[in-house]
Amino acid sequence: MPFSASYDRVTKILSALVCLGLLAPVAATHNLFITTLAVAVALACFAYSPRGYVVEGRSILVRRLAGQARIPLEDVREVRRSTPDDSRGCVRLWGSGGFFGYYGLFRSAKLGKFTGYVTNRNNSVVLITGTKTALFSPDDVDGFLATIRASTPVPTSYPAPAPSSELGAPRRPVALTAAIGIVVGIAAIGLVVAVSSYAPGPPGYTLTSAALTIHDRFYPVTLRPDAVDVSQIRVVDLDQEAGWRPTKRTNGFANSHYQSGWYRVAGGQKIRLYRAGGLRLVLLPPRGDGAAVLYQADDPEGFASDVRAAWATPTP
Repeated sequence: MPFSASYDRVTKILSALVCLGLLAPVAATHNLFITTLAVAVALACFAYSPRGYVVEGRSILVRRLAGQARIPLEDVREVRRSTPDDSRGCVRLWGSGGFFGYYGLFRSAKLGKFTGYVTNRNNSVVLITGTKTALFSPDDVDGFLATIRASTPVPTSYPAPAPSSELGAPRRPVALTAAIGIVVGIAAIGLVVAVSSYAPGPPGYTLTSAALTIHDRFYPVTLRPDAVDVSQIRVVDLDQEAGWRPTKRTNGFANSHYQSGWYRVAGGQKIRLYRAGGLRLVLLPPRGDGAAVLYQADDPEGFASDVRAAWATPTP
């Protein structure tokens, strides 16, 4: 017999805030690794979140996108609604503490070690067998309990469940989870604000006869003289040469003050860009099939001249 499982309000709020926190660095950096990691974390947590339960024969099946979990109904010692005492002093050992539910391994003073398959702590049900303690949260708690008791012998010598006014998770854990959600949300908002206001100006560089290193915080690069067409180094004015205007960020950082990393320009080329809002940038064209570099210097003409001088081929 199937039973649905819905998210409680805290789970919805916390999940939304954590997703926002995961999206902030993705939007800021547009980095493939960070994007893949953030998506993988969100998808994995969602995939293991309980979607519902099925009491089938002498087992409970927990429906999840990541595959069903089976809990045998053998040697059942207790099955009842959860009380505040059950989760007092609860510690998460491994799993999720509110991001798409409360699932994984936990420990509490009363229940000891248990496995959670919970999405709504107000509907928590405790199942204790000879080998396992587990918590569930079906929307229809009474029907869920009745179905389990009808499918397997359950001792009747245990204390009756608490009155309905005392059911559900204790206030302290709920408040703690809500506080964590608020902290995560504030941190996410702070990260978004920090990323949006990041304005380091043109990145510094180190120039020698052997190499030019651009010291960007996120996408530093070192260029060798033999990889650059030194004779074609020049200043590009984006107002006058529209083909060099960045049109698409492919793997880089961008806000209204600063751009760095890999971009595609209007002319179709894929380039490395280091721009702090200026329109006059130094073009370091590649020798061969490499990528060009557009770099904003405080003195574009002076920087271009310095690079050409440092990498000039000595006259025999």
